Parts: sequence; C-alpha cells; structure tokens
Amino acid sequence: MTKLKFETEDSNFGLTQARGFAWHNHEGLMFEFQVLDSILEVVKSEVKELFVSYNQIEKIYYEKEWFSGGFVYIELNSLKNLDKIPFLEETELCLELERKEKDKGKEFAVNAQLALSNYRLNQMDNDN
Repeated sequence: MTKLKFETEDSNFGLTQARGFAWHNHEGLMFEFQVLDSILEVVKSEVKELFVSYNQIEKIYYEKEWFSGGFVYIELNSLKNLDKIPFLEETELCLELERKEKDKGKEFAVNAQLALSNYRLNQMDNDN
C-alpha cells in the first residue's frame, strides 16, 4: 500500500488547508489529514481519518500542472457523510501534490481507478 502525500486549500476562502495522506484498498479510499491555518500554518485540528467508499466515487484521475506536482481529483456521486471535509469542492475531492509527489500521484490515480473498476465488476457479479 502506497500512501500519497497531499495538501490542499480549504474551500472556505483559502484561510485553512489540509495536509495528509491518501491510500486505497479494495473497499475505497482512506484519508488521514490535519487542518492548518494557511497564513500562520498553525495546527487547527487533531488528526482526522476519513473513509470514502467506492460506492460514492464516480471517477479518479490525475491532472498535470506545470509548476507543481499536479492534482488528483476524485469525482463523487454522493456527498452523504462527507460534508465536513475541508478539501471538498462542490462534488469532488481535490488533492494538490508537491512536485516530488508527481509520479506517486499518477500511480495512485491509475491504481485507485483500477481498484474502483474491479469493485464495480465484483458488484455486478454479485448482483447476478
């Protein structure tokens, strides 16, 4: 299991940011993060853990960025129990990567999307 290091601005006017790790398993994505003040970089929260089931995920992909490590986007099809996530932007989670995390980000997105596809295939097999 490879953990992807990320940081991202909060959707609350960019006054806070979340920093942490993301990884995937056969049931969904796990996030471990802490919220910090963007200006003073003072810790504002305890370490939080979040699980997002593949049932709630539509698509996972990596987007290249010229001057940073890029972004991993997780498009959601349900917002149930996800309303307190600081890096939720409308209907997707946006993970910003440092330049040195670029290759890990690409690998994470591809492997997580593959795991999502396998999950959906297993669900279809179980329905039949």
